[in-house]
Amino acid sequence: MIRGLYTSASGMLALQNRQETLANNLANINTPGYKQDVGVMRAFPEQLLSRIRDQEGPDVQGYPNLTGQAAVIGRLNSGVYMSEAMPMFTQGDIAETRNPYDVALLDNLQPDQDGKERRLFYSVARLEDATQPAQPEDVRYTRNGNWSVNADGYLVTADGYYVLDGDNRAILVNDPNGVSAGQGLKISRQGELQYEDPATGTLETLPNHPRLGLSVVTDPLQLVREGTNVFRLEGEAQAEALDVAEANDQAALAAGQYTTPAIAGRYGTQQGWIERANVDPMQTITGMMSVLRAYEANQRVITTIDGTLEKAANEIGRVNG
Repeated sequence: MIRGLYTSASGMLALQNRQETLANNLANINTPGYKQDVGVMRAFPEQLLSRIRDQEGPDVQGYPNLTGQAAVIGRLNSGVYMSEAMPMFTQGDIAETRNPYDVALLDNLQPDQDGKERRLFYSVARLEDATQPAQPEDVRYTRNGNWSVNADGYLVTADGYYVLDGDNRAILVNDPNGVSAGQGLKISRQGELQYEDPATGTLETLPNHPRLGLSVVTDPLQLVREGTNVFRLEGEAQAEALDVAEANDQAALAAGQYTTPAIAGRYGTQQGWIERANVDPMQTITGMMSVLRAYEANQRVITTIDGTLEKAANEIGRVNG
């Protein structure tokens, strides 16, 4: 009976963690590029119950009664817990802002030959010296394309990360000693960085920054979330520069490994738009209501067991007179 208290309490704790995950998703519904978390529920290890000094009992499939062995009663799961919150990297819908520093990232990359998911990310980093390239261990990945230009003229995220180009260098948009693209910054569908030359009216490549630092991450579920919208590589997760991934894709096509491109033509950037969070508000609210009902059911179980224990302790076997 007391085991039931622990089982119900573990369920309440797991449901509380799941409710916090759903609430966090709902709170970030307006965060550009946010990827919702899904709580993964797991049961505690299964136990096999037997009667002590009793060789008579029902047979349990897979566990036959043997002579001289205690009779098997059955299996028991003693509780549940939320093992982790896994981010879901499905594409969010995009919304127009007409801000030249907002860039939506669209991709429909196909899985690799092992069936692992592949997703496209912007490369960002915190830099002490913006004139030096970021070290590989300092690079982070995000889908948030809601950017601005800081006081030094560099393209930055709302969290203060520098947006990187293909060489892991911070992108200088307004150079006091050179080109200042300002609101005239142009970003092509392939992520090429350009500006309109005021003298000729033609599009020119932004000096030293030919392209956004777009990276293809294989098996993005291995990424570790840092803060709300930024991830870091850890474990077996792999990231390739988009140029390298495209070259490998073309080589595989030429070798006949597959006939349809897995990367080429399956991505694009849309300037003046942002990718919204991939959170479904109705589904999230429905999930929160279901969690609340399950939490209340566990509360009632604890109340019932508590009342039974009270009767056992205070009424059963009481001597009158």
